[in-house]
Amino acid sequence: MRHLILLTSLAVASCSSTDQPNPDAAGQLDAAWASTTITLPDVPVSVAPFDVVHVDWKQPLGEAYVYLNHVGDYRLAGARIAELFAEAQVQGAPLRGAPFLLFYDDPGKTPMNQLRARICIGLATDFSSLPPLYMDQLEARPVAYAAIGGAYSEVPRSYPGIFAYMAGRGWTPGTPIREIYLVSPAGVPAEQLVTEVQVPWGS
Repeated sequence: MRHLILLTSLAVASCSSTDQPNPDAAGQLDAAWASTTITLPDVPVSVAPFDVVHVDWKQPLGEAYVYLNHVGDYRLAGARIAELFAEAQVQGAPLRGAPFLLFYDDPGKTPMNQLRARICIGLATDFSSLPPLYMDQLEARPVAYAAIGGAYSEVPRSYPGIFAYMAGRGWTPGTPIREIYLVSPAGVPAEQLVTEVQVPWGS
């Protein structure tokens, strides 16, 4: 449990760099982000100080997505969302939904230079990608999820509530942990940002 909390803390911190994107790329990134179809979670948005975190569970359907590989410091992964959009535009990928990150390793056990993550976004229709853009399918498996409001750097404070919900049901957290960034941070106050956190589980 402690290692999973550490994992997610570093994972969400990696996207904190997108709270204030590079001004030169902000307009293009915001336009691409806004052009996707966003669905907000069907749970109340939880906000700091996270004394109460609204958590539920669901089993999402499998979803095709494109991604960039990221190996190394998780704190650098979020800044590459702009790179993902740019490469997807070059290749004409039919995008759907909000960008998300997947985190596969525990920083408490894995050396920083070997940490694996993916910078991702869903596909609306069939597509064939070329490197450095890759394709995969999200597995249909149950997840505990919550909608977290506020700056991306604040999201880790919600994780104890999510894990407490899972522990109360005897569920074992798994990976990859998924962070879905539902609102483009370009020109948006931090308090209006919403992140959906999904943690897969087994009994």
